[in-house]
Amino acid sequence: MKVLFVIPVLRSMFGEKGGIPGHPHVGVATLIAFLKQKGYETGVFDCGLESDGDKLKVKIKEFQPDLIGVTSFSYCYQNVFELIGKIRKMTKTPLVIGGPHVSAVRKQILEDTKADFAVKSEGEFTLLELLKELPKGKTTYSKILGLIWRKGKRIIENPDRPLIKDLDGLPFPDYDAFGIEKYPCFRIKALPIMTSRGCPYGCTYCSVKLSMGRGFRPRSPENVLSEIKYWYKKGWTNIDINDDCFTLVLERAEKICDLIIKNKMKIKFQLYNGIRVDRITPQLLRKLNKAGCTFIAYGCEAGNQKILDSIQKHITLDQVKQAVTWTNKIGIKNAVNFIIGHPMETYDQAKETLSFAESLPTNFVNFYNLVPYPGTDSFQWAKAHAHFLYPPDTFLRTVSYRDNSPIFETKEFTKEQRQDIMQKGFDLYERKILKFRLGSTLGLIIYLLSRPKIMHKLIFDFALTNKIGNAVYQLFSAPSRN
Repeated sequence: MKVLFVIPVLRSMFGEKGGIPGHPHVGVATLIAFLKQKGYETGVFDCGLESDGDKLKVKIKEFQPDLIGVTSFSYCYQNVFELIGKIRKMTKTPLVIGGPHVSAVRKQILEDTKADFAVKSEGEFTLLELLKELPKGKTTYSKILGLIWRKGKRIIENPDRPLIKDLDGLPFPDYDAFGIEKYPCFRIKALPIMTSRGCPYGCTYCSVKLSMGRGFRPRSPENVLSEIKYWYKKGWTNIDINDDCFTLVLERAEKICDLIIKNKMKIKFQLYNGIRVDRITPQLLRKLNKAGCTFIAYGCEAGNQKILDSIQKHITLDQVKQAVTWTNKIGIKNAVNFIIGHPMETYDQAKETLSFAESLPTNFVNFYNLVPYPGTDSFQWAKAHAHFLYPPDTFLRTVSYRDNSPIFETKEFTKEQRQDIMQKGFDLYERKILKFRLGSTLGLIIYLLSRPKIMHKLIFDFALTNKIGNAVYQLFSAPSRN
């Protein structure tokens, strides 16, 4: 049997439609490797690289899949729905939708689309069982854990599937299946890897627990090293570790570093996805530095302790300062992440966040517009206590976490006040990130040129959605990884 995976276009982090994907989709690459291991033939079509819809139609006709899989995020979910509608007009092939958005809205995903099936949470074994059942024709899918399916006019949601405990048993992602040379990452020899799944914390804004659970499921240090070696032998010397909790178990993180050092691997790796400020020590930082870590992002999310407590972050501002100080002393570049618009946040508290961010001696700070994803505590709070500025069923398709468009407001923190803080935060981010990526002089020039709105759009459209512009941006920003 054949499975064709189709990856929809996602807007870039600055809100522009059609941002060029930097690398192949990690989750889909893992599914491809897993199904190949089980004897299935797979294909992939990334709409972010192939904007011509006719090419997808040709791909489906030539590949003749038995099942088409489409991945989905809550962010830009409308692009996914439109893509499914287009595919359904092209073929009657059974269509399954997976990804984080399914775990957030569950049965509603089949109410809103013409997909035949949906997979909650992790897809490996649910998809495998579905493929085994498909050839049987008229059958029941009621025993497939993690599956949502149609039975006549009814939509059936089966019980959840237990999360995979033995991640070492999964194959490494098959990035070559994507034609990896077509992606920007190929030019700088940088690939993403995931060394664990899940997060034990309960931050109110985070949707990770909906799809990956509240537990922490790590791969063994030896298995992680094996994957790094696998890519290293193929010429990949730059690694982005995309875990949610890479340093949760300090001893495990140290052992991964020890193995890299022991094997004398000349690699560079980054922790752009962020780690917790309370799960870092000077000893671990020294080992990270020696093993090749060149960048760490820290999650702070608010510069007011009361708000930090209310969003259940379970860290202190002093811990944030301490983590940045330690990291600077070791010599690893770093950034700190912030979110504006938390439940119960006031204008004055948001100003404290801005001031705190400006005071940190970090390389740059990220500011994000709070997006209350369905299924999160933030979403439930906003429904009960705030005024939505966008209908709850449409904001995910129109608002980015990098847009200055608050999704809801309160009497204590109005739309205009939120926009004021967000704009100042975005300006601070862009000034610092451009200097970090492009150097002090060129970065400052680009920052000043991009202040007029029309120039801002032209510059970032060119850098993030144009293939030539993206190549130029990658070229100039490459030194920031070293």
